[in-house]
Amino acid sequence: MRIEDRILFNEIKQGNRKVFEALFYEYYPGLIRFAENFVFDSAVCEDIVQTLFLYFWEKAAELNIQFSLKAYFYQAVRNRCLNYLRDLQVEDKHKVLYIEASLDCDDPDFFEEVDLSREVEQAIELLPDQMKELFLLKYRDGLRTREIAELKEVSENTVKTQLLRAKERLRKKLLDNTSLLFFF
Repeated sequence: MRIEDRILFNEIKQGNRKVFEALFYEYYPGLIRFAENFVFDSAVCEDIVQTLFLYFWEKAAELNIQFSLKAYFYQAVRNRCLNYLRDLQVEDKHKVLYIEASLDCDDPDFFEEVDLSREVEQAIELLPDQMKELFLLKYRDGLRTREIAELKEVSENTVKTQLLRAKERLRKKLLDNTSLLFFF
């Protein structure tokens, strides 16, 4: 570590707020721009960098910085951005699985418990009329395929085909609307 960085770091360990503020104002704008190369949301980038500086202030006595402070800050921001993206991907993957499970669920009460129920309802409204009607009879009203076929005077295969097409359209629509970009 350079001697200047060692002196600054020792001052931070001693609790010198003025040195900390000087480091913050020197590195903050560049770290935000750097974070935006990973995460394309300026509010998230600001949170990441601010959280890093808070951690740096609170844990300075425990940190073992080998190289320069600048290298430490940029590496820490990069790692935090990658962690954020990893966590976002996991969250989005769970949303995909949840949507698919909801579309495959035969429980008519399931949609009442879904956080995404408003999005699901809006996507269902966009289905062609006959497809929407068959879908609602199956998943909202809980009718069996045979019962729907008899009620609508169509073959069971027609009902099955329409339900499969409805599920595919809903999957596509819901995946497009739930910000699952990182998963794909």
